Amino acid sequence: RCRERSTTEESSRQKKNSKNPPKTPQAVAYDNPIPGFRTNNTINLRLWASRPDREFDLEAFNTGDYIQAILARQRAESLSSVLYPDDRTYQGKELRLKQQHFFVSATVQDVVRRYVDVHGADFALFPSKVAFQLNDTHPTIAVPELMRVLMDDHGLGWTAAWGLATKVFAFTNHTVLPEALEKWPVSLIEKLLPRHMQIIYDINWRFIQDLRARLGDDVERIGRMSIIEDGANGEKSVRMAYLAVVASHTVNGVAAIHSQIIRDTIFRDFAQLEPAKFQNKTNGVTPRRWLAFCNPPLRALITDALGSDEWINDLDRLRGLAAVAEDPAFGARWREVKATAKGRALARVEELTGVRGAPNALLDIQVKRIHEYKRQLLNVLGIIHRYDLIKSMTPEERKKPGNVVPRTCVIGGKAAPGYEMAKRIIKLVCAVADKINSDPDVGDLLKVAFVPDYNVSLAEIVIPGSELNEQISTAGTEASGTVCFF
Repeated sequence: RCRERSTTEESSRQKKNSKNPPKTPQAVAYDNPIPGFRTNNTINLRLWASRPDREFDLEAFNTGDYIQAILARQRAESLSSVLYPDDRTYQGKELRLKQQHFFVSATVQDVVRRYVDVHGADFALFPSKVAFQLNDTHPTIAVPELMRVLMDDHGLGWTAAWGLATKVFAFTNHTVLPEALEKWPVSLIEKLLPRHMQIIYDINWRFIQDLRARLGDDVERIGRMSIIEDGANGEKSVRMAYLAVVASHTVNGVAAIHSQIIRDTIFRDFAQLEPAKFQNKTNGVTPRRWLAFCNPPLRALITDALGSDEWINDLDRLRGLAAVAEDPAFGARWREVKATAKGRALARVEELTGVRGAPNALLDIQVKRIHEYKRQLLNVLGIIHRYDLIKSMTPEERKKPGNVVPRTCVIGGKAAPGYEMAKRIIKLVCAVADKINSDPDVGDLLKVAFVPDYNVSLAEIVIPGSELNEQISTAGTEASGTVCFF
């Protein structure tokens, strides 16, 4: 662990009073080495935790304000204690914006500091040494933060600072849903980050001037492309995705079809103006984790068939499996490997939920974020329909081979804190599971389980054992759906 100090601007804007002066949270860096696989390379992953500038407010304690002495620390630590808090309330929105700025500010100040330590005040090499990838819209506040640091802390002029910013930022978009593109009320940014709002206004003004020079008096299109949106209720908002597009040298989606959709829909005006800026970077998964590590028996089978495990570094070598694809011995061993993975998955589901799936039942999974467009609700309705069909059969019909394929349905995923419908879907899944699993007429013909606290570690067990992986998102709404490749 190493400690770095990063002053967040939000706290310095609070009104001062003698009893409760503003506190400046400190960003504490936690460095995690990430070694490469069969290489001599190790990179560093720097994570941030928020801490108060003083471990304990002794002054407040001595004056009798015992609660304030404790709350000061809790307020500082709340910035990094729960990521993405419920933002249905104003307080939640405020905390989320503070959180985004905290992580961004710590990172930007740290990067610039380290650059200056090596290269001094000459920023000519900055674009060749620094790259910021905006992973969706959440870190977009980094654009005005970098401008602030370059101009206010290091004395660069606007033109020089903006020239550097547009060379170091790139933007990855993860959604095709317009309502998912992040917007912040101008009033909220002005309250918490007034300097940043001033910079955003300046960026937008210069961008609008450029649009007028290129598009003439096409007021409607210019209004559609403006970073500042005039709401129907008269409240202005900052379109963070548009800010990211304007500031970035490259914009990409995460699958070929997704990248094309964002060109044709949510960023159409921008893509028509600067088509070369828009690219595609297909999401992928590492075979080291999602095959070699999480399914060792399959790794051993492939290695034996190919004669070495060099395929882990060079996936093109998997083409060699074509030579043994029809080999009965290879097929028999593959089925053993699959049965082992399935047994491991069923055991983990039973451990977490108490639901025991039959080994001969089809393991049907849908594990991903709970969202209406991902259609877990449709999956549940399908399960209810299957249950109804089984119940309508006579006991003899249920036992007749081929009439019913036994199935264990596993659903897993998390709902956003403020997403009420997603939580209702989870409740429905659990209620349906309780009904079906306790029905003696159904028995092992149908089992349903909702796995709690779904995460990557659980995915490494459940996905290799699955025989049917539900991918039923509505057409054109799933950006990449990488879980289907695991």
